[in-house]
Amino acid sequence: MKRGICLLVLCVFALPSLAPAGAAAAEDPLASVLKREGYTVSLDLKVRKKKRDSLERVVSDLLGDNGPNAYATGFVVGDGLVMTAYHVVSGGLSADKRRQLGFSMDDQLEVEASVKGCIAKVLKIDTDADLALLGVCGSTKPHGTLAFQPALSQDEELLVIARPNGNKAVRRGGFKGTYIYRGREYWSAKIEGRDGFSGSPVYNEKGELVGVFSGYDYARKVALISPGAHAQKLLQDYTEHIKK
Repeated sequence: MKRGICLLVLCVFALPSLAPAGAAAAEDPLASVLKREGYTVSLDLKVRKKKRDSLERVVSDLLGDNGPNAYATGFVVGDGLVMTAYHVVSGGLSADKRRQLGFSMDDQLEVEASVKGCIAKVLKIDTDADLALLGVCGSTKPHGTLAFQPALSQDEELLVIARPNGNKAVRRGGFKGTYIYRGREYWSAKIEGRDGFSGSPVYNEKGELVGVFSGYDYARKVALISPGAHAQKLLQDYTEHIKK
């Protein structure tokens, strides 16, 4: 929900997964990716005004906590660390999304993200790459060393595992090259996008992480992916910072 991708439809509910079954799964080179689905998490989002007047505060107190009003996806990248798209937690909603949630263009918004009831803390961001690193409780640390692949081949098969509102959704498609959007470079892929997919991990056919799902351009019918090199740098910079 970032200014740079405000024209994209950004992500809040999804369809059930399309997972291979039976003998076909054993032959599928992407079947190993599905073993990583446990690292994908649902982000519950509470989008609200930063500054509320007295009446709004009274109404809010009377109504109590009504729960999340939006959803997105993230994935575990370390012990207590979850990566997602920056626009998910930025509060910079598009005009359509503001209307959908009952906010005006003049409202300054903030977002509280949580994972399984645990409120997440934004630890580090890369606004240009549309990435955010969150601190959460109760996450599972990935096995081995986490590494994003820095390059892809034309038409290389990719797979996205999303989990908006707790509903797993798996989508496959092919890499189509770089995509410049408002002066920023993304990867593009022929992968169907849905509300709630933002922040999902993207894997190649070897089961290697290659990037983070950022949005979907319905005009050109391509998904936008934040390249893995940016995600790797964000994680590395944070790790080096906490060691100091």
